[in-house]
Amino acid sequence: MPPHPVQAPPGPRSRLLAATAFAIALIALISTGCDAEGGPAETPTPTKTPAAQAAAPTETPTPPPPPPTATPVPANLAPYTGLPLVDPSLQHETPVFVCLNNDTVSRSSHFGLNEADITYEYIVDGFLLTRITSMYQSVPAREIGPVRSARWPNIHTTYMFDGLLVCSGGSDEIRYMLRNEVGFPYLDADIEDEFSTTYFYSVGDNYRTRLRTSVDRVRRWVDDKIHTCSVSPLLPYCLEIFNPWLESQRHNPRPRELASLSFSESPPNFAAGGAATIHVPYPEGNSVEWRFDAASGRYLRFQSGAPHIDQATGRQISADNVIILFAEHELTNIVEDSLGTRSVKIHLYGFGDVRVFRDAMVYEGTWRANDQSPPRWFGPGEQPITLRPGRTWIQVVRTNDRISYQ
Repeated sequence: MPPHPVQAPPGPRSRLLAATAFAIALIALISTGCDAEGGPAETPTPTKTPAAQAAAPTETPTPPPPPPTATPVPANLAPYTGLPLVDPSLQHETPVFVCLNNDTVSRSSHFGLNEADITYEYIVDGFLLTRITSMYQSVPAREIGPVRSARWPNIHTTYMFDGLLVCSGGSDEIRYMLRNEVGFPYLDADIEDEFSTTYFYSVGDNYRTRLRTSVDRVRRWVDDKIHTCSVSPLLPYCLEIFNPWLESQRHNPRPRELASLSFSESPPNFAAGGAATIHVPYPEGNSVEWRFDAASGRYLRFQSGAPHIDQATGRQISADNVIILFAEHELTNIVEDSLGTRSVKIHLYGFGDVRVFRDAMVYEGTWRANDQSPPRWFGPGEQPITLRPGRTWIQVVRTNDRISYQ
């Protein structure tokens, strides 16, 4: 079953408006004349965040009131970084989510993470390791990898940002949902580019590290799919997924202020304390540490005790904002591999506890999210926690996980 009723979220996208008038006529003809047919036990932690330790509340919080009306965003700024756009035409591009491997072998082969607007890291596969999904919207990264298989959180995050998803395979159940039940385009390397020559390319023969892509290759796939579905609109994927999504992009634009994050050059004045170092204790030796670099004003990333390097530039991965998002994790009956490892479903809609780190300070509050807009962060008295303009990493953890910072 999908995480919510299947629907195509709205949002204008300039490239997708290039579909031909012939496609529109065919789609209109079809629409009027055809019928479409649980994890290991953990120690509870206190609700309040001490100066050197943070954890989510152990009791179910009372839902907060609705957020205030969003403020329109200047048209020359990227919606997910708050930075000026080199090319203003990029502001309406569809966000591209890419599934990335993050085991100990592949970690030294990461490309393009420092060009992502937003990156999610989350626990998968029986609570044994983490995966990464990076979102590209304002920078057309030319080398992204290593691309790997889809997981449950990819469905929720792609809906929230009205994006499209790029992965390489997945369990039968997850792949079925992505090919038949979701309301956004899904580029699966195993199906759409079996030999990795068009939308992907291969380097070496190690399945963990070999597969890469780029934003331009992904957008080429979208253009090709527009053409294919114009010529053959009765193909099942065109009829049930792609063309309805394309039509929603044209006719149901989502207000830009609702599709953006909130940024400010100056940090909010309600910080809970200083935070120059952040420790996230992911399982099985996959712990993450962020250390604030005063010279750049960013946090530098370490994983498993080593600097985490973006091989595309040779520079350490960094973030202007680090967000610790506490969410319910559920062990499912979906089997992810030949060893019988079970899939982890993470509940990324609703609300929960959050810690936002920027400018060597920490902000305590609540996150809120649904399938129609990106997540929001609120501090005391429903004050929005604005982000520093730049890249954001969202570390998703379990509700009882303990993080520390100082």
